[in-house]
Amino acid sequence: MAEGELRQTGRVIELKNELAVVRFQRSDACGHCNACFHFGSTEADIEIENTCDAVVGDIVTIELHSGSMFKASAIAYGIPLIGLIVGAALGSRIGDIYAAVGGMLLCGGTFFILRGLNPRFDRMREFKPRMIEIVGHEDQKAE
Repeated sequence: MAEGELRQTGRVIELKNELAVVRFQRSDACGHCNACFHFGSTEADIEIENTCDAVVGDIVTIELHSGSMFKASAIAYGIPLIGLIVGAALGSRIGDIYAAVGGMLLCGGTFFILRGLNPRFDRMREFKPRMIEIVGHEDQKAE
């Protein structure tokens, strides 16, 4: 495994055209992202390109570059935070209530801009986990 790569093993639970839905146990590396979290569960699902031609029940290894996780987090949280700070700073020149409103408006605005750019981010391979191998099938017994 290359340095900076995060690997996780999971089970294919569903196929959707060229995609596989992989369920895995959330690890500490997931942090509090909650992007693929099931409420009240320690499991997570992720849709991933089925590059290994896995079938339902296959146990697969997925990989994500840790630098990509940092960049995605910086974009998702950092840009709205900057909007909040800039909006509050600009609004505070007029008054306290304007600081609160300005911060919320700019923070919300950056959130909706990022949400609008989501299809573009989805096409970027850098932020996508990769299926790298099939390691078994759920019906196989450990020997």
